[in-house]
Amino acid sequence: MAKTKAKKTTKNKTSNVGYNNLLIVESPSKAKTINKYLGSDYKVLATVGHIIDLPKSKLGIDIENGYEPLWEQIYGKGKIVKDLKKSIPKSGNVYLAMDPDREGEAIAWHTANALGLKEPKRVTFHEITQEAVKEAILKPQKIDIDLVNAQKARRVLDRLVGYKLSEVLWKKIWYGLSAGRVQSVALRLIVEKEEEREAFNSEEYWEVKVVVKDNQNHILQAKLLRKDGKKYVPKSKGEVEELEGKIGNGRFVVKNVSKKRLSKHAYPPFTTSTLQQSAYNGLGFTSKRTMALAQQLYQSGYITYMRTDSVFLGSKAIDSIRKLVQERFGKEYIPEKPNFYKTKTKNAQEAHEAIRPTDFWVDSKRISSELGDSAAKLYDLIWKRAVSSQMSSKEVEVLAVSLIPKDLRSPEYEFLMGGERILFDGFRRVLFVKQESEDLQEIYQLEKGDELTKEKFINEQKFTQPPARYTEASLIKKLEELGIGRPSTYATIISTILTRGYVVKDGKALMPIDVGRLVTNFLRGNFTRLVDYAYTAKVEDELDSIALGKKEYFPVIDKEFKMLVEAISKAEKGVKKEDVVIIGKSEEKCPICGGDMVVRVGRYGRFLSCAKFPECKGMKDISGGIEIDFEKYEKQEKCPKCGKGVVLKSGRYGKFWACEDYPECKGVIPLLLKEKCPKCGNNLVERRSKWGKTFIGCSNYPECKYIKNARKSFSKKKKTGK
Repeated sequence: MAKTKAKKTTKNKTSNVGYNNLLIVESPSKAKTINKYLGSDYKVLATVGHIIDLPKSKLGIDIENGYEPLWEQIYGKGKIVKDLKKSIPKSGNVYLAMDPDREGEAIAWHTANALGLKEPKRVTFHEITQEAVKEAILKPQKIDIDLVNAQKARRVLDRLVGYKLSEVLWKKIWYGLSAGRVQSVALRLIVEKEEEREAFNSEEYWEVKVVVKDNQNHILQAKLLRKDGKKYVPKSKGEVEELEGKIGNGRFVVKNVSKKRLSKHAYPPFTTSTLQQSAYNGLGFTSKRTMALAQQLYQSGYITYMRTDSVFLGSKAIDSIRKLVQERFGKEYIPEKPNFYKTKTKNAQEAHEAIRPTDFWVDSKRISSELGDSAAKLYDLIWKRAVSSQMSSKEVEVLAVSLIPKDLRSPEYEFLMGGERILFDGFRRVLFVKQESEDLQEIYQLEKGDELTKEKFINEQKFTQPPARYTEASLIKKLEELGIGRPSTYATIISTILTRGYVVKDGKALMPIDVGRLVTNFLRGNFTRLVDYAYTAKVEDELDSIALGKKEYFPVIDKEFKMLVEAISKAEKGVKKEDVVIIGKSEEKCPICGGDMVVRVGRYGRFLSCAKFPECKGMKDISGGIEIDFEKYEKQEKCPKCGKGVVLKSGRYGKFWACEDYPECKGVIPLLLKEKCPKCGNNLVERRSKWGKTFIGCSNYPECKYIKNARKSFSKKKKTGK
């Protein structure tokens, strides 16, 4: 009996035995890394992200009581909170070591409240290394309530705008649409770029080059640059023929030779924005993937904190880089004084360092073996950018040689050739950038007054191109320039507008579809201030001011909410639902009344509708262009509900047959494959999941749950019963 009693006593005390200090972080990976650095006197646990948040199914803000958020414990976090409470030592300290930004500060504050901590010790570090962690523990701080309020303000404002504005979209357009304080502004940028492209009028121009030969029979090529001292581009074939006629077969003479020595300075180390842009352009990583990989690298202790606006490097990092560069490349690659960079981002937040490796002697091979090739590629990008930022400038010589026809005095056509050559590669030794010109040896031999023989002209007709659509990289750059959003939000913004189906990717380009343009047009027309670029940036400034303790939470939220309510009231009174979805006019006449028709946008694309709607219900499908191989698919002739004809439509989850009177008649039939289900004998059908993945399943779903292209692993599991 005594033995049993002793065991019981030990079991009851295990939660507080073996350590005197508890350190809480938000990530299990982060906890695992830190645990390696601290002794047995510490226990490291994770909240696994936020434990408190606004409710999902309702607004969750007490508007009448100072816009106080109605925080609640996130579903499934009860056990985590319970375990954390049990782990609090009876004597000793509790440290809250969440990420060093506003969101991290908010998680720390919520955690302290949930655990009932009266005097929690807040510690922050920008890199997860033994030195940084231990140093932070020795200098604990109080939770920064200004940062907490700034994050609360952002969360509450985003919730108010999102919920209230989305309700208007449901009423005036259709159910399920959404808007957001920042996402709608990003969408507007994409839509307006598309409008620029559509309004663009392409113009003809000609690129003219002359091929010449020097006295040593070297073949050289020069491009037409100027006419009578002014930049000149021929606009027609006639102009080109006139130029060639005047020059004829005469010789060319070197008018001028210019040589300039230039220094090209290294690029600053990465911020969140520039990392996302470079990873997208250089590695093809989406902003979302880049941030996920960077998070891995940070939590594993390999890079500094990845959400930062700063290009600053600490003295220890600079010393380490200079030592490495000298050992690997030589003293000439180290500038006399360290390179310092000024942060250009408006209202750069928090005094973080730029993104850099924590140990510059760790190479990507180690990362690859531990975290995978993708993480290793991103680490290599970060390493090269940080190391090269502290290297000597690249020295180049730029050569420009201009040629003119020898015997033609008026007009004077001037042709140019040249390029640059590297005198000293400097930072380029590490950071490979755009390749320089080809070998200029033959051109360097030319001197003023030298004559060259014309061999031939090369003429190419071209047309001016519309402005390029945004890519993820260029959109992030634009948002940053405008002061819209913050480093932690860019990836989420882009992911949201793609997930909502407002934008699709055409290769790398972001292209708005009809519904995205519809939402933008509605917001521009009725909520001008909300989607104004300058105003959105101003709101970001006010949120920054709360973080700095310069402004109070309530006045900022109250002002924004009252303006929102006023705009919503005007829109609800002055906007007719049937007018919102009109995006253009049509030359076709209504099949019922013979009147004009307009182009409207519905859930599944464009259609023609009588301009007198709802008085006249005349409409016509124009979704056309859907080509179907009827050797593969069953053809449908009649609507199963009314017996009228059917048309092919394309919807969110794939193609389908719909009544020609749709949506008046709701007769809808899936596009059936001729292939039969091996389980029940019904036709198979192609379906698309809400994540965009196409698969083949039984048309008798959910009664029959056959999926043709299930993963082998799934089939094996099902077969073996494991």
